[in-house]
Amino acid sequence: MSNRKIKAIVVDDENRIRRGIERLILSCGEEFEIVGSYSSGTKLMSEYEKENIQFDLLITDIKMPGMNGLELIKEMRNRASFEAVVISGFNDFHYVQTAIRERALDYMVKPLIRDEFRQQLGKIKDKILKNWEEEKKVEIIDTQLRHVKQTQALSELVRGNEIDLAELEWTKDFPKGTYYLLHISIDFNQKRDTSALQSGELEKRLQDILEDFNEATLNLSWIWKGDEVSFWILMHNKEADQLQEMMIAERLHSAIKTGTNLTSTIALSRGFYDVAVIPALRDRLSALLQFRLIYGGNQIYTLSLVENNLKERGKIRESKELEITITRMVESLDLLRREELFHHLNHFLNELKQLPSPQEIEKSIQVLAIQSINRLLTKSSAKDELHLIQEALKLTRKSPNFIELKKNLTTWMQKVLNIFEEMNQHESVNPIDTAKTWISDNLGNNITIDKIAKKVHMNPTYFCEYFKNQTGETVLDFVTKARIEKAKELLLSTDFKIYDISQQVGYNDTKYFSKLFRKYFGEVPSKYKEKAKMNLN
Repeated sequence: MSNRKIKAIVVDDENRIRRGIERLILSCGEEFEIVGSYSSGTKLMSEYEKENIQFDLLITDIKMPGMNGLELIKEMRNRASFEAVVISGFNDFHYVQTAIRERALDYMVKPLIRDEFRQQLGKIKDKILKNWEEEKKVEIIDTQLRHVKQTQALSELVRGNEIDLAELEWTKDFPKGTYYLLHISIDFNQKRDTSALQSGELEKRLQDILEDFNEATLNLSWIWKGDEVSFWILMHNKEADQLQEMMIAERLHSAIKTGTNLTSTIALSRGFYDVAVIPALRDRLSALLQFRLIYGGNQIYTLSLVENNLKERGKIRESKELEITITRMVESLDLLRREELFHHLNHFLNELKQLPSPQEIEKSIQVLAIQSINRLLTKSSAKDELHLIQEALKLTRKSPNFIELKKNLTTWMQKVLNIFEEMNQHESVNPIDTAKTWISDNLGNNITIDKIAKKVHMNPTYFCEYFKNQTGETVLDFVTKARIEKAKELLLSTDFKIYDISQQVGYNDTKYFSKLFRKYFGEVPSKYKEKAKMNLN
């Protein structure tokens, strides 16, 4: 507050007097600065329309050519919020009454007396500063309430299933910048004492760490409870800096271990720019957490870390024969040679049958899965197929016999091949055109970022960033605009009720739909249609 200056504008048609008032204002203390000086009200109005000048105090003469000071105050009140002081050489009670009516703080008569002017400006300064304090208090309360509401909405976001973009308009209220999502899961063990978790003590400790970190870095964060043994945290960073996010993840991880006798596993996303992608990230982070089944808990997992581990795991050596077969299968996948792939798969299955233990069979399938998916990741920006490794690892446990294992592994390999083939088909297609066409064809259906991204075989967060860079608007903005434009078309070309139109373009809440329509076209649908009919007549 101490760095904020009171911005003043002076309006007087006499140049000498205007300059004198400016000097008087600046002599009243460093809290004041002159941001405008004009010889008439019309000049101020014209400049304001061009520049939208921000100011706190208007000091104006009353008697000026064209527009007098009281008229100027009245007009400017319709455009801005400020305090006003009027100055005149006419000690006329009528002017005093009008000045009071226009909420002027004071009425001064020329010639101005320096000490009286300073004294009066001191009172005005105190009033403005007091107003700022009150505004700050209201702003803090509003910010806190908004933060609570956003946290509640984020909690619902990670609990829900497929969330249509129509339900994500509120995400536009989040500040611009880079976001990171953390999913903290307690490594649950029946022998551990979970009292800190159950009492809320652990959540409070995590909140304190986040507040200290945010205060030091000027970042923002939101934390909420997941299931009984997990937390979610959304971190806002003005600049993309995963090292900083990794640092806070390590601090949180350490606090859980130090403050309780619990250990935890944390999944940390890559940076993203649109909060609307969280439903898609939710599943990716949950999949990342599952890698503790392979690499163990009490760690922090990032996609980069898992990718590096996959490369290392893929180097595990089985028998020379198995190693050669797996390599041939991966090459067949890469080249989309279906018959060759399943020929090698049959050979692989025969070799598996000869292995002496279930553990070695499981280990061999793990190597096949890791190498196959790692090849997939090197070919595409899509990073959401890691769950296929988990599926492959479960095959030995869910297959009651080798015949079923053979069947299940063949189905799994078919699924992987399908992904390779779909990626190949879409390589020459413009993903933006594909996405826009799909959206236009599905305006009345459930549209999610995950669904759109899958249509173009991209990772949801990467796709959102790519879409924004290519089109200049977010996916959410495009979908909303397309739906509202379609609604306008239906409104003007059919006799459908507003409720029916709302449903046809994907909005179940008619009231919310009408509010959005008004935002785009300036009128609620019924009034818009009424005016359109009148214009035709």
